[in-house]
Parts: sequence; structure tokens; C-alpha cells
Amino acid sequence: MKTPPWPAFLLLAGLSACLFGASPSDSVTRKGWFADEKCATERVRNGRTGPPGQACTRECIRKGVKVVFIDEATGGLYRVDNPRATKGLESDYVELAGTLNAEKKTIRVESVHVLEKYAAHCSVE
Repeated sequence: MKTPPWPAFLLLAGLSACLFGASPSDSVTRKGWFADEKCATERVRNGRTGPPGQACTRECIRKGVKVVFIDEATGGLYRVDNPRATKGLESDYVELAGTLNAEKKTIRVESVHVLEKYAAHCSVE
């Protein structure tokens, strides 16, 4: 009787699990803000996770900058897979339900609830 090629079989099984099975995506509920990737990246890097300026954010997004979600709890920044779902909600404090892909650092928005509308604040630091 011929011995099956186990190493090749295990390699193919593992590859198919990666491609078709185990997904790094999780259904989540998160609180935070929608922003443009250009400004939000710098803000988060500096530890500032509050709402970004709404007018600037909308202008950047209009010019083609990607929409991101700033996660209040973790300080994480996730590119939004379906930015149309966020239109008009830039800089509002929201709670979203969606699918987070931690590996790709993306989120797909399924529903959004506005917790607090954006209000510009002036501060002297």
C-alpha cells in the first residue's frame, strides 16, 4: 500500500482554512468618531482620540481622503470599508455595530447610532 503525501495534504488543508475558513473578522459594537485618515492618523499617534474638526474632515473626505473610525476605548484607527454609511456623521460621537477585521485594520459599518452631535469647542492650551 502506498503512503499518502501527508505533508502536502496538511499544507493544502491549512491553506484552505486560511482562504475559506477562519476569518480574523469579528462582529463588534464600538463608540468613537468618523474622521479622515490624513488628520486622524496624526491625532491618534499623539494620543488625541476625541472628535476631529468637522469642516476639515468633510473637506478632506470630499477630496478623496479615506474615512476612518477612531475607537474611543482602544484608541485604534480603522479604515471604513463602506464609507457611504458614514456620510453626514463625520465628527459626531457615535456607537456603531459592524464587522472589524483586526488584521487588516478595517471596519464594515452595519448600523450607526449618534450619541452626541458634533459641536466645535475652542480651547487654549
